[in-house]
Amino acid sequence: MDLLNASFKVGRLSGITVRVHILFLIFIGWQLLRAESAWVGALVFLAVLFAIVLVHEFGHCFGARAVGGDAEDILMWPLGGLAYAHAPMTPWAQFVTVACGPLVNLVFAAISGVIVYVQTRAHELVLLNPFAGIMLPPEMTWLACVWVFYQVNLMLLAFNLLPIYPLDGGQLFQCALWPALGLQRAMTLACQVGLLGCIGLGVWGLAGERGSLLVFIAVFGGFTCWQRLRMLKYGMVADERIKYAGYREHRPRRGGLFRRLFKWRPKPRVSRPETKGARESRGAESDESTRREAELDRILKKVREQGLHSLSYVERQALERATRERQQRDREFNRETRV
Repeated sequence: MDLLNASFKVGRLSGITVRVHILFLIFIGWQLLRAESAWVGALVFLAVLFAIVLVHEFGHCFGARAVGGDAEDILMWPLGGLAYAHAPMTPWAQFVTVACGPLVNLVFAAISGVIVYVQTRAHELVLLNPFAGIMLPPEMTWLACVWVFYQVNLMLLAFNLLPIYPLDGGQLFQCALWPALGLQRAMTLACQVGLLGCIGLGVWGLAGERGSLLVFIAVFGGFTCWQRLRMLKYGMVADERIKYAGYREHRPRRGGLFRRLFKWRPKPRVSRPETKGARESRGAESDESTRREAELDRILKKVREQGLHSLSYVERQALERATRERQQRDREFNRETRV
């Protein structure tokens, strides 16, 4: 079995399939073995981490859908999550898609941080260094779980906003430069800064006691930056604003935001039996239309046989009304045809 591509499906939500990489299970088992007697706290931490990263990736997916793109797969693996989101290659579409991930962590950190502070009144519990690592409490009470939830969100938020491509911060940096420099130069600069950041991250990981994961992320990020620079060199990345007259053409106009995000389709309307009153009303309207058409035919026959001067005032009014209605129908038909 190919460990680099082995994964299995764990569920599907809003048209998005969630898969877990086999290496992620190996990572969980390794962390639990390292925890030894404190495996309960480590298991709670890993469960919280998995849930937060998963919602973070759903944020990317819904962000892509909000700007006219789509997303159908999420892969959970040891380095976090990968949302296979496809948004239009325009600055705003890419910015929204990328920013919606960290936005999830920002909201979660704000809510859980307020809860921890209100319950403890301890500034040191909410003013933490997000890069110092997660501090697990000795007992996992409900407040301790909220505190772990706050720490994980704060760490993920700070880490993802580092200007290192392909982290969210590096991609947001590229989107900020894009309108002024164009896609090619903006991505080139973001990847060059990302390479420097990966070098720094690797040195930081080698200097620390538990830096193996940081070193792995630095290698992965550096390879991604190098690969993207090669794509730019051979013209494999294009700005869709060159092809299309404006970003507005990418936005779907039908269905509404809620329907685009969750791929919700309304239930087909079930035709209800027509009531007796409705049938009588429809029959009366049909009779009136038939009577007016018969009257119009009589007036036109009179004009052909005796001339326009033979019409009475009432007959002239009926003919003018029929002419206006016919002109109105012709205008509506022409308008619909042009659309």
